Amino acid sequence: MNLERRLQACDLVAREAQYLDQQRWQDWLALYAEDAVLWVPTWKNESELADDPMTELSFMYLEGRAFLEERVQRVVSGRAVSLVPIPRTAHIVGGCLAHSDDEGATVTVESAWSSHVHLHKDAGLVSYAGRYQHLLRRDGDDYRIARKKIILTNDVLVSKLDFFYI
Repeated sequence: MNLERRLQACDLVAREAQYLDQQRWQDWLALYAEDAVLWVPTWKNESELADDPMTELSFMYLEGRAFLEERVQRVVSGRAVSLVPIPRTAHIVGGCLAHSDDEGATVTVESAWSSHVHLHKDAGLVSYAGRYQHLLRRDGDDYRIARKKIILTNDVLVSKLDFFYI
């Protein structure tokens, strides 16, 4: 995989985090393929993640961009009282490693991340951390997110959890 494609793939992951922080919901959605999957597995025990979202518990499992769009609509509509006003976030993504086995038609990007969520109502700050695994698929000259797996390191939640927090 050439350097230009690696940079393009890692840039997409960074842009995704920035779009969430800037609440640029339509730009964020545009990064995803129509058949995209966003998955946040739970831990079976202290060292083993759930590996099947169809038979094991997940914090979140959204299959298809339509479900992502529905979540965004819930946030921006104001109908989710717990999200009014919309919490502010700051995502930090680092250690981006991109690799491909098929001439760049798909690229796997692994990275570490943390996010900080300011909850206005509580005047509180909640932090999450973990690892991302993005599977990107070529779409013309760009990539789209075909699958995003979010592994939470601190999975004992002290707050509610939503897609844009992590």
